[in-house]
Amino acid sequence: MKKGKLWMGGKILFLILLVTCMTGIVEGRDNNKIVEKQQPKDVIHLKVAYQPHLVALGAILAAEKQGYFKQENLEVEMVKFLSGPPALAAMISGDIDIGYLGVGAHIFGPKGQCVMLTMDSTDLSSEIMVTKKSGIKSIKDLKGKTIGITKGTTSELFLSLALKRAKIDPSKVNIVNMDAAGKVAAFMSNKIDGISIESPYTDQIRKNDPDNTVTIQTSKDFLPKAVFPNSWIATPRFLESQKNQEATVRFLKCLLKGQQYRIKHMNETVSLVADYLQQPKDIIGSLVEKTNFMDNHTVEKIFSNGTALKWYGAQERMFIDAGLLDKFVPAKEFVKPQYLMEAFKELQLENKN
Repeated sequence: MKKGKLWMGGKILFLILLVTCMTGIVEGRDNNKIVEKQQPKDVIHLKVAYQPHLVALGAILAAEKQGYFKQENLEVEMVKFLSGPPALAAMISGDIDIGYLGVGAHIFGPKGQCVMLTMDSTDLSSEIMVTKKSGIKSIKDLKGKTIGITKGTTSELFLSLALKRAKIDPSKVNIVNMDAAGKVAAFMSNKIDGISIESPYTDQIRKNDPDNTVTIQTSKDFLPKAVFPNSWIATPRFLESQKNQEATVRFLKCLLKGQQYRIKHMNETVSLVADYLQQPKDIIGSLVEKTNFMDNHTVEKIFSNGTALKWYGAQERMFIDAGLLDKFVPAKEFVKPQYLMEAFKELQLENKN
């Protein structure tokens, strides 16, 4: 009887030891995963194109200040561009890695020159402004007048849409291509009759010469049918290498955290951008009410359920309707959400740990 008890006791002890060892192995594996996750990553240097306003700059400045880039071992060099086309040209040449595009420059996605990584926000700030001296009262009065735009940007798209809706042949309008600073200066010195422009430039014009400025069209006039996304992009060539794909995911993780910080601390972010650009806070902050900023939950949702693809498709149809694009390309061919979804996945894992 005693031998039986001893045998049973030994068997139980053996099983306990076996389970303990097995548990240790499993825990060891899990711990290895955690250790691997916490291993310092190689430092990657990224050159990032931004534009000098709250939407394009706020989240990356917040990410830098909060140390998000440092956490991912990213060295981010920020390079200023006044519009999307020259930034994209620099990306195609390899001088810039990742960049911000406003609404109008999204035309280059269907053309195969860039891919959309994530949507930052949607824009509500476009206006067609005219001088009082021009005598222009509505879009129909633009015939024979000189209007400043910047080709390949939101200003070109917006003017084209306005003319299309008013059934005006663009050839009947003297449309002049100028950079943003040039057309603002020309407008304020009465060298052109009107301007297609976005905030914060619209607010600068109104502030400097309120008595000679009239707005005859805004982007809100096209809602709810129209949608005007702002996005972060890369070129197909940049995304060919595994290292650049990893860098893109790391950057998007930081950007997402920066965007979430921006939306929760908007006043602080406005001050951050104003200090960086050395511009008045009221001018920088004017974009707050003219932009639909999205939190991370919304961004993840619209890319998961197909809404983002629909919005990019609707935007593409605006380019076609405006006569700026010849044929429709399915949005899935130039919208690549896999890097964004991987960034969300890694952020969720980090939050659990």
